[in-house]
Amino acid sequence: MHFYRRWQPVAAISFDLDDTLYDNGPAIVRAEQWMLSHLRSEYLATAMLDQPRWLALKRSVLKDMPELHHDVSLARQQTIRAAMVAGGMADQQASREAEQVFAAFLAQRSKIEVSESTHHLLARLAERYPLVVITNGNLDLAQAGLDRYFTLICKAGAGTRMKPAADMFEQTRCALKLQPEQILHVGDHPETDVLGARLHGFRAAWLNERQQPWHSVQLLPDVEINGLEELGGLLL
Repeated sequence: MHFYRRWQPVAAISFDLDDTLYDNGPAIVRAEQWMLSHLRSEYLATAMLDQPRWLALKRSVLKDMPELHHDVSLARQQTIRAAMVAGGMADQQASREAEQVFAAFLAQRSKIEVSESTHHLLARLAERYPLVVITNGNLDLAQAGLDRYFTLICKAGAGTRMKPAADMFEQTRCALKLQPEQILHVGDHPETDVLGARLHGFRAAWLNERQQPWHSVQLLPDVEINGLEELGGLLL
């Protein structure tokens, strides 16, 4: 643990999800493989869809609808729809099928592995602090078994911009009725988490499990931790 600023007690804690509370990479890879396999096997319109074609379609959809950069769920659903339409499926049917495929993808994507130590830490912290999720992702917290720890879940999309934009930090501050400096945000990403928190007045705990150099952050966090378990010694 390394402190960059004088430590002061906090009244609430917000958490990033992906690669902070669990390793997100394997879940995304598995879910994307499932999705492409499902689209190839279940629909004639997407029988030839592979990873390069999927990525090209995704780039095209985001170019045509740049607002989707802040909504990973809708971006994926619209890309599935675009793949079906490109393969000859009628617009209305493609919209219905894309919604169903996305729901199944989300279920696959939410099959994450959260360690017992993380569950134990969150349970102990939740007894003492309001806990909030601030995420750019689309994990189904109920399916992942994480929802019970949090009083508020803030997700990007539906008009809410991704971190490091102010939207979700402001939602959290208003909901908790606290000053921003009373809230500690915990996350792994130097820009979306550390910079986002610091820009909007939150305290920042940088989870730096990958041992990135301190100069990879634009604004220094309040504290740098090498593992989530260090939060226990700091906050409990």
